[in-house]
Amino acid sequence: MPEEIFAELKEKGIVVDYLVNNAGFGLFGTFLETKLEEETNMIDVNIKALTIMTKLFVPDMVKRGEGGVMNVASLVAFFPGPMMSVYYATKAYVLSFTEALENELNGTGVTVTALCPGLTSTGFVDRSGMGASKLFQNGAIMEAGQVAEEGYRGFLRGKTFIMPGARNRLMKFIPRLLPRKLVTRMVRFTQNRTGH
Repeated sequence: MPEEIFAELKEKGIVVDYLVNNAGFGLFGTFLETKLEEETNMIDVNIKALTIMTKLFVPDMVKRGEGGVMNVASLVAFFPGPMMSVYYATKAYVLSFTEALENELNGTGVTVTALCPGLTSTGFVDRSGMGASKLFQNGAIMEAGQVAEEGYRGFLRGKTFIMPGARNRLMKFIPRLLPRKLVTRMVRFTQNRTGH
């Protein structure tokens, strides 16, 4: 699919100055409960398609000496994710890939940005099945418009990393301050289904 999009745009002579890799979905449940096919589909969308799109569009941006890529990662990229282990891991990939690519492209005129929102009011919760988790029931949810506006402003300024919301910016330090095993248990507690 990414190759088809790229080929069609090339055929029509459409020049892409900015690429926003925002496609993605999550899957709620323990690794033993979830279906392999859904997880491999998630890896294909969250990691593979994002990587291919970037690989296809960035060389032309570099040749022109201008452009930008925004990859939508997540606050969860900083955490291990019981009950959504594969999803959290895909977002860790997106963040790591984005930071590395930003370094490689420094000085080319092409910016690379990771947008790392926390809980956001979108269709994600319904699609992932995590609506019954304690995190969703008790978490502070940002409006999609606010996340998009903060992301857009940061992207225009060429920021490498954007995390909308002061609460989210504080939360990203938790894994640095506490032992990993404790952080994992904390995430599991918040991800558990209500009533567990």
